[in-house]
Amino acid sequence: MNQEVVMVPTGDWAKTRLLRLGDNDKIRFDSQVGSGFGKNIANWVGREMAYPTNVIHLPTECSNKNHSAAFPKSLPLWFIKLFSDEEDLVLDPFLGSGTTCIAACELNRNYLGIEIKEEYYQVALTNIEAIKPMYIQKSLL
Repeated sequence: MNQEVVMVPTGDWAKTRLLRLGDNDKIRFDSQVGSGFGKNIANWVGREMAYPTNVIHLPTECSNKNHSAAFPKSLPLWFIKLFSDEEDLVLDPFLGSGTTCIAACELNRNYLGIEIKEEYYQVALTNIEAIKPMYIQKSLL
């Protein structure tokens, strides 16, 4: 897993919050909402980057893309960066409109998509073929 590539800047909150640590900040303090998650704020001292929260915030996909379950390309981009290296193989067993394969191509990964519906396969093929020339050119440079 490539956790470092999905880390985010700690932000301005850390600069001010870490200057005034309370007693609960110096121990593992369990969440007061009963989620089972806990934190030790003192562990953040000196950090410039952090792992993202357990909630991923991404924009929604507004255009249909000729598929009923289209999702933003930023979703597979995030997971492909996290779980693979360049030239690895990314498998999408539910190809749909081809978004995951397009993301894989952009990140210099090989891809394999499987789609049971001919209609969606054709949509994906069209979408993938539309972006491939720019990445093939890039790889030849």
